Amino acid sequence: MVQLLEPVVLGDGIQLRNRICMGSMTRNRCTNGNKPTQVNVKHYADRARDGTGLIVAEGTFICPSGVEWPNAPVMYNDSHAEAWAKVTSEVHKVGGKILFQPWHPGRIQNENMPMLKESGYPIYAPSKVPAKGGKYRTLEGLPGHTHNITEIDEPETIIEQYRHSVTVSTQGQTDASWIGQSELTRRLTSGHSNTRSDEYGGSVENRCRFPLEVLDVIIKVWGPRAETYTYLVKELMRRDLAFIDLSRRGCDEKELPPKYEPLTDFGPLIKYPGSRTMLMVNHEYTVDEARHLIQKEEIDLVTFARPFIYNPVTIQDLISRIQKGVPFALNTRGGKVNYGPFQDPNENYNDWPSFEQEGQPFAG
Repeated sequence: MVQLLEPVVLGDGIQLRNRICMGSMTRNRCTNGNKPTQVNVKHYADRARDGTGLIVAEGTFICPSGVEWPNAPVMYNDSHAEAWAKVTSEVHKVGGKILFQPWHPGRIQNENMPMLKESGYPIYAPSKVPAKGGKYRTLEGLPGHTHNITEIDEPETIIEQYRHSVTVSTQGQTDASWIGQSELTRRLTSGHSNTRSDEYGGSVENRCRFPLEVLDVIIKVWGPRAETYTYLVKELMRRDLAFIDLSRRGCDEKELPPKYEPLTDFGPLIKYPGSRTMLMVNHEYTVDEARHLIQKEEIDLVTFARPFIYNPVTIQDLISRIQKGVPFALNTRGGKVNYGPFQDPNENYNDWPSFEQEGQPFAG
C-alpha cells in the first residue's frame, strides 16, 4: 500500500521525499523590484526544511503587460532569475524541490495599478469582455477590474513571452514548471470570455489551442528529457553497432533517482527480435541482478568497475567469487584509493588480497 510520506519520482526524474506538496500562494512579499529577497528565501527554505516533498512557487508574472499586484514576483530577465536562484538554492540544500509558476492575469487587472500605469501597456484579454468584480485594495475607492480592454491581436506573442519567462526561470534553478491559475489561459478556454472568430476562438478545439500551445513551448524548454536520448539511441541503432553501453549513473554530480531505471525506457530500443546490437549495462549492478537480466535476455553484457579494484583480477578473484557464490570484497580503505599516484605506484593498485589470502572464503 502506497503511503503518504513515501518517496515518489515525478516525471522523468524529480525525486520527491514524500507526496505532500505546498500549494501556490500569492503573498506580496517581493519588495525589491518584484524580486525575492532574503525574506522569501527564509520563507520557502523553512517550509522545505521540515520535509515538504514539493513546493509550488507563487504565481510569477511573465511580462510587463501582466502585473496585477504590487510586490508579486516577475520573471523575464536575468536579475529576476538571480534573485530566484537564492530561493531555489536554499530549498535544494535542505532536500526540497520547487516549481516555477508562470502567470499572466489577462483582463483581471486595473490600468491604475502602479506597475501597469508606469509601463503604459494596455490590458490584454481574449476578447473585449470585461471581468466582473474585483477590489483593488491599494487604489483609492477600491475599484474593480478594468473595462478598458484590448483584444489580443497576436496570441503567438504572449505564447513567446511564456516561453521566454520559463527559459529565464531555468537559470534560477527551478526544478520544473507548474501551469495553474493563469487567468489569461483560463479565459481563452471559456466560451463566455472568448468570443473570437479566429483559430483561437469558437470551437472547443480552437479555445483550447492557446493553453496547449503554451504547454508545448514550455515542454520544449524543459524537455521532455527522455526525448533526446530516445532519438540518440534510435540513431545509434541505425548504425548497426556491435554494442551500446547503457549506464544508470547520473552526471554533473547529480545521480539518477533511486527508483528510475534507464533500462526500462531504453532497453527495448536496443534489445528486440532481429537486433544485432548487444546491450551492455553498468553502474552498481549486483551479480544476482545481472544474472537475472541476462537469463531473461534483457541484456547481453554487464560491466563491473570499482569491484575490480578491491577484487584483484591478477588472480581472477572477482570471477572466482562469482563462480563460487562468494560476495565481492568491499572497499575498506576509503575513497582515496581510486586515484593516484602514490609514493609506490603499487599502493592501492596491485596490493589487494584475494579472499583466499584473506583466509575468509566469504569476505566482503
